[in-house]
Amino acid sequence: MRLAFVSPLPPLSTGIADYAADLLGLLAPRHEIDLFHAQGEVDATRLPPGARVRVASELPARHRMRPYDLAIYQMGNGRAHDFVYGLLSRVPGLLVLHDLVLQHSRAAQFLESDAVRAWRADPGSVAARAAARPSLDAWREELEYSYPGRGGRLFEVQLGTVGDLLPYAYPLFRIPVEVSRAVAVHNDFMARAVRAEVPVAEATRLPMPVAAARVDDRAVRVLRERLGFAEGDVIVGTFGLLTPEKRVASLARAVARAAETHRRLKLLLVGPAADPGRLEADLSLAGVRGRAVVTGRVPLPELPVHVEAADIVAHLRYPSARETSAALLRVLAQGRPTIVSDLEHQAELPADAVLRVDVANEEAGLLKALRRLATDEAERARLGAAAAAYVRREHAPNRVREAWESVLEAARRLPDPPPRAWPAHWPRP
Repeated sequence: MRLAFVSPLPPLSTGIADYAADLLGLLAPRHEIDLFHAQGEVDATRLPPGARVRVASELPARHRMRPYDLAIYQMGNGRAHDFVYGLLSRVPGLLVLHDLVLQHSRAAQFLESDAVRAWRADPGSVAARAAARPSLDAWREELEYSYPGRGGRLFEVQLGTVGDLLPYAYPLFRIPVEVSRAVAVHNDFMARAVRAEVPVAEATRLPMPVAAARVDDRAVRVLRERLGFAEGDVIVGTFGLLTPEKRVASLARAVARAAETHRRLKLLLVGPAADPGRLEADLSLAGVRGRAVVTGRVPLPELPVHVEAADIVAHLRYPSARETSAALLRVLAQGRPTIVSDLEHQAELPADAVLRVDVANEEAGLLKALRRLATDEAERARLGAAAAAYVRREHAPNRVREAWESVLEAARRLPDPPPRAWPAHWPRP
């Protein structure tokens, strides 16, 4: 099959770029693939040999000249995916929806445009308001199409004060789904939500390309020593972009309380901080700065040894875009006993492979789980073994490849979706 694969690519610091590289390694042997991107550089060493890398703006013309069997779009709730919106409806294909909630990044395309920012800096300027109006009107139209009768109110609220939870209540995936032939997601909750919003949508759940990396025990010992941990320390790790939604402040307070009786408990935070100043304040306020190590972002090949340096992992998320976290699956693949937020879209995780904490009583649940795992090495080993077995069973390369081949063939056979009364700023074929 001749495929157009539209996605952020390495070395962009986004999990979907890493996901794309892993997936392409499975698909490339059976397909002719052109990769379309909109970034300054691409790390070709992480891509399959023979895959052609092209600028995204070339896709419509190349498709007209020699049609692709299928276009595949990787879509997430981040600005690295801005360019995908301009192509989805021009060359309809398979939409891989990594996040159910897209509103944060989509809103930013309009409300953080140069014209709107200039008007907000000088709201009394008639000229600035006039220049901002096309972006503002387009955003209002998109909200109203997606949420009839509520779009105008949402628009006004968003121009004023937006609470943390509002974008999660109005995820804004309707148009991307409607303009696509088919949709792929990575958990059943998202598949049900897509079908509920767009009943005619072909939504399929796919496994993720995740596998355990071989890690040398000596490398783990060396890393722990280099990071300043002593033999006998029990290290609680968290991995990925460190945002408030990762509940780092709650984790820090729970570690501080658990350390009152388990003095060898330490905290390891691996990943870039969205707000370094806030992270430092959270650690200091909780009283754990002296027992915490913050590494910043580490190269992907070094991540498995950092994961295995942790005796316990806390992978929390609230609020959530309902994504299936590749970072979480990598942690489970390495056999780490892991504490997760008890959220419906993570129902597929087996009860014997993780410990869940109620988001409504998060800190108390965390404290209980940390105390339990800090003193029970056998329980840590049991949880870790079950976690690794789950990933091997559900996300094995052969399973991923077979599921993708089935979805690609089904999407190839589907017609392009019929036109609807989409907002005028959405491109037409």
